[in-house]
Amino acid sequence: MKYRLLDDFEFEAATPLEACETLRGQLMVPEPTIEEWLKGSAFRAKQWSGAILRTDTPEHHIEDMIAAGLLTKLE
Repeated sequence: MKYRLLDDFEFEAATPLEACETLRGQLMVPEPTIEEWLKGSAFRAKQWSGAILRTDTPEHHIEDMIAAGLLTKLE
């Protein structure tokens, strides 16, 4: 699956977890675990755009990012 962020950064990921790991790796100082990144990403999304992102699974998080327009699925 190929994705694009609002800043036009494009990447490929085979699974939602891999997509989250890729996004986590884009931070200058990434959170130590994927669980912490999910929470941090949800906090940043809420502050930036008001979007509510679930943090229970990478699948839900990516679905919510797409629904909020923060991430676009390209294929």
